[in-house]
Amino acid sequence: MAGGTLTGAAWVFVASLAFASNPLEYPDNGTASFSRGGAWLAVGNEPIAAHYNPAALATQGSGFSIEQQLNFDHVCYDRRGPGNVAVGPNDQVPVAGTTTHLLDYLPVCNTRGAFPSTIPSMSVAWRASDRLGFGLAIVPPATYGTPKGAFPIQTLGINNLTHQTEFVPAPYRYMQTDNQSTIIFPTASVGWEMLKHFRVGAGFISGIAVIDIDTVGGSNNGSNDALGDHANDDTSTHLLTKDLFVPGVVLSAHWSVLPELDVSFWGRWMDSVRTTTADITVTAQLFDPTTKLQPTCTGDITSCQTATVNRFPGNALTAFKYTIPPEFRIGARFHQPRTKSRLLWEKGGEVRDPLHDDSFDVEVDGSYSLNSVADNIEVRFHPLIVRPTDVDLPPNADRATGYKDSYGVRVGGQWNAVQDKLALRAGGWFESESVDPAYMSIFPVGATRWGFGGGVVLRQDFIDISLGYQRHLSAGQNNYGVGLQTIPVGTGSDNYRSVHTVNGGHITESANVFSLGGTVRFY
Repeated sequence: MAGGTLTGAAWVFVASLAFASNPLEYPDNGTASFSRGGAWLAVGNEPIAAHYNPAALATQGSGFSIEQQLNFDHVCYDRRGPGNVAVGPNDQVPVAGTTTHLLDYLPVCNTRGAFPSTIPSMSVAWRASDRLGFGLAIVPPATYGTPKGAFPIQTLGINNLTHQTEFVPAPYRYMQTDNQSTIIFPTASVGWEMLKHFRVGAGFISGIAVIDIDTVGGSNNGSNDALGDHANDDTSTHLLTKDLFVPGVVLSAHWSVLPELDVSFWGRWMDSVRTTTADITVTAQLFDPTTKLQPTCTGDITSCQTATVNRFPGNALTAFKYTIPPEFRIGARFHQPRTKSRLLWEKGGEVRDPLHDDSFDVEVDGSYSLNSVADNIEVRFHPLIVRPTDVDLPPNADRATGYKDSYGVRVGGQWNAVQDKLALRAGGWFESESVDPAYMSIFPVGATRWGFGGGVVLRQDFIDISLGYQRHLSAGQNNYGVGLQTIPVGTGSDNYRSVHTVNGGHITESANVFSLGGTVRFY
């Protein structure tokens, strides 16, 4: 029972630790990069290069930046069963005298339960000499996040007897109901021009993850589990855990082949996220036999007849491990330098400033992520019992993710309308499907995705103010009711898994994302 809920929580949590070209992130942190559709690798002119291209620290002046993104994510889910038929929260209860389900799910979309999730980042760069630069960046994954209340535990369904809508358990509840986690990746880096026009860089990541998440699972299979959901056996779980040290490295190279041409390479490796403790709250008997949400019991939890809260402070989990996929990028940038910039290039070790040095530039980047190495999440429990149902936590609640390797393409550029004052940016990106539709989820939506947008940068003295916007679209995912995600259960199965699957149907996603950033320079 609790195993189902914790595993669902862990599944959502680990997805948020994966990176661009994967099931969750979009291109990219940093307003300059974001406004160009993520095609920024070979530019590398902002302090956030400490994380995204440390070699480029040896090309830029000293300074710091603060940037924030606001995203409005829109996810819709139409739950279906095998044969692409309608299903409901209690498929074992038909309309009297028929084989039709009494209740069916209706297609649902997330709601704006709160202000859109924010993604702040802060970065500092110090140009120590003509050929050496240092940087520090504090960045989170560039993810949509979940505003509070965006996925309520109840949504509208249809009563096939009365043909009226009524509130029923949400069709996505086994995937996620809330996620207020905080994840950041502080990165300390150095960039060095080891040869004229050729630079290398490296950074050390000390990741921090505080996970605060809610989801729903099952307590037992029952005799007719194969027929579908039976919400009166549902339990909800709130998980709070943390890993305060997730080490990793970034490596990059930056080569100015010609005055007009830069090429760059970047790679990132992260250790697995690991933890052995978690504070878990499991609420049993969440719904009554008619699928109505029950009031919380305030009496003895061993004899409650309504929703019963069980608290396990730190002692439920024995092992959790998630492998973060490695990622690689390569980029090429053509730019039209002004005359003085050409002379500086001949010298080497220059401080580069595209708004001052160039007329325009265009860049193409490619990315590849080895998502398949994270095809399983390890989740193991101590022997504990949830009251009043007397159901054990499953000792092994591992979960398959369905992740598959993915690739991405980014194209973008900048036109400097007024030298040292004003520039316009634009770009677009494409990411291939990164999750097998049989394992699809509302978070992350690992469909084929693409986006486009643009922005503007305005300079006043030593301060650059940047604004950006992107529109995100996806092809969605549809397994026509044949999903493969089951939920761990406490009893009724030798392998602690439900017989029926819980992720059949069709999922779509789109988003509007805005970015605001400021960079201060001390050349």
